[in-house]
Amino acid sequence: ALTRQFLPFLKRGCIITDVGSVKGAVVRELERLTRGSGVHFVGSHPMAGSEKMGVGAAHAGLFEQAVCVVTPTGTTPVGAVRRIVRLWRAVGSRVIRMTPDEHDVLVSRSSHVPHVIAAALANLVLQPAHGENQGLLCATGFRDTTRIASGSPEMWRDITLANQQNIERVLKHMIGDLKEFSRALKRQDEGAIRKFFEQAKAFRDAWAAGVRLESPE
Repeated sequence: ALTRQFLPFLKRGCIITDVGSVKGAVVRELERLTRGSGVHFVGSHPMAGSEKMGVGAAHAGLFEQAVCVVTPTGTTPVGAVRRIVRLWRAVGSRVIRMTPDEHDVLVSRSSHVPHVIAAALANLVLQPAHGENQGLLCATGFRDTTRIASGSPEMWRDITLANQQNIERVLKHMIGDLKEFSRALKRQDEGAIRKFFEQAKAFRDAWAAGVRLESPE
């Protein structure tokens, strides 16, 4: 709606980008709106920030070493893509390119479903019916696991609806994994339970060793 309103006031050659967490639907709609106008849209998603909202949460190094995904399509002018890549590199980001749909598949696993799980855990554990002692027994592990549940409910409503199909597929897979773990627990399968935690530790440790995070490990 905003793009439709300000489009008549933009000069030919102007480049629009965004910082949204879902790219497929956004890119398709904005490319449709800008087609033939002389204005170009290039999708962007900087993987930076936190659960905090608003300009008060910004800081000078926000994008330093953060990955920024740029999502051109087959009709995006090469010159426009280059300028957006230069923009993100100028503020310290590490730019990678992929299609809008590939981006949405990957972030459904690494960003969107983790938010759903954090919210589900907070809802399960912190409901008042459990009593005040429940909260007293929630320490740093619970705090770190549920931190992102403090994000904007309105924003996460919109994100999950916009990436619905990918999120549903990942949730189905995760529910299957949890059911398998539950079965191993029921039959007291020590080997399967140990493998579950060993594999998770190996994957997590290898990932953490190869990335640069805003907050220290």
